[in-house]
Amino acid sequence: MRIAVYGTLRKGMPLHGYLTGAKFLGEDWIEGFELYFKYLPKAVRGKGRIKVEVYEVNEETFRAINEMEIESGYRPIEINTKFGKAVLWEWPSKVDGAKVESGDLVEYFKKVRN
Repeated sequence: MRIAVYGTLRKGMPLHGYLTGAKFLGEDWIEGFELYFKYLPKAVRGKGRIKVEVYEVNEETFRAINEMEIESGYRPIEINTKFGKAVLWEWPSKVDGAKVESGDLVEYFKKVRN
């Protein structure tokens, strides 16, 4: 099963440990989404694009991540990536916080920290 992650599950981010043992397939840009950040990153449908990392995960890893994401208020959806279909967790509600204009949360954090 493939997943596409854009936030705290990406390399160098706090929850990346969930992906220990997963196969990294590569990065992609997904059109039709905008990214916001306030405590948590939130991808919502929009006119922008977001940067994702795509991973091949086993059922156990998928279940753990899916449960965590749903409990946090996200909704799993299927998207197309250059590596094939993947699950991405979008934010289904109204968003607040800072818009990540670049669509790349890792790059955003690098700029905020400096």
